[in-house]
Amino acid sequence: MNAERLHAVVRAIRDDLRKTKALQLFQQLRDALQNQVNQPQQPAHQQQVSESLRQLDQVLGEATINAFTPAWKQALSEIGVLDLFGERLRDSIREIFARNQITPSVALQEIIEIAKRLEQVSSSIDQLIAGLAVLQIGAEELEPGECELGVLVPRNAVQNRLGEFAKELATLNKMLGIFEELATGTRSGFPIRSISSSDLTVFLDLAPQVAACMAVAVERIVALYKQLLEIRGLRKQLSDQGVPAKALQGVDSHANGHMKKGIDVVAKEMIEQYAADTEEGRRNELQTELHTALNQIANRIDKGYNIDVRVRAIEEPEGDAEEDGTAPTREALAIALEASKRLQFLKPSGDPILSLPEPKGNEDPGPDEKT
Repeated sequence: MNAERLHAVVRAIRDDLRKTKALQLFQQLRDALQNQVNQPQQPAHQQQVSESLRQLDQVLGEATINAFTPAWKQALSEIGVLDLFGERLRDSIREIFARNQITPSVALQEIIEIAKRLEQVSSSIDQLIAGLAVLQIGAEELEPGECELGVLVPRNAVQNRLGEFAKELATLNKMLGIFEELATGTRSGFPIRSISSSDLTVFLDLAPQVAACMAVAVERIVALYKQLLEIRGLRKQLSDQGVPAKALQGVDSHANGHMKKGIDVVAKEMIEQYAADTEEGRRNELQTELHTALNQIANRIDKGYNIDVRVRAIEEPEGDAEEDGTAPTREALAIALEASKRLQFLKPSGDPILSLPEPKGNEDPGPDEKT
């Protein structure tokens, strides 16, 4: 994660803390629980604990952090604070009180420890933002109407070699081109926003219509793949128990068959939506390319890749959106934003199980520009 992206992430955390007042509410919960432990016969303290829990539960459930993209949540995980915000913190609080209904003193100790961490992180974030501003390090934030695609390439997937990474970027460029043509009718390529070297992540600018098309496709593939996670876990257990690879081929065949059927449905629906008016011959070519691209996405998710779409909506117009020409853009942004909420950074255990067909090598390593 580069400094500019870290700057954007921590600013978003700070803004969320200010908006939800989660730190202050958590401190109120800690103090009310301390009073309850010290004076258990006072019903007012129990009522204050109950009210603080209710308020915290509400604001943490509505926290902006809950809608962070998988890449941003991964960034929070990398710096060790993902569990301190939003739904994850809410769930931790619920679990603490569920375990300690008759032992509030034990719950208090756990709440005190979380409060210390939350206070330290909040203070550190303020100091970090101030320091980055002094050093004139900007923040990679989207402007209204802008969209970004992030693709995380695991180092082991390219043997941590520059040449293999370059080949993979060429493959990704061609793979993404089909979605650009479906959404816009052209393939003009993708401007690079930034590249993260720590985890080999490339971030690209997308037009809103392309972002919507891409987000829906990835969301559908992720949903299909989530149904295989348990199968992949069981396959790992069998492999660990010494079951030979040949005996596990039936499991792999089932997984590939499941994805193939799902991808057939996704491809058909996307062609009907985006290429219904395209000449039949070209529509058939697009469907073939789309199948290949969806196979590539599924295979890469199986190998630990993450594909992430980030969107920033535009403000509502003062007049009629139809009149100012922003209605199609707004619709595309809304679709991309909604689909991106359902994306997840999956880290399946065990060896990959998918081997869906895709082109060998890079037949078209350069930009594929079509009009």
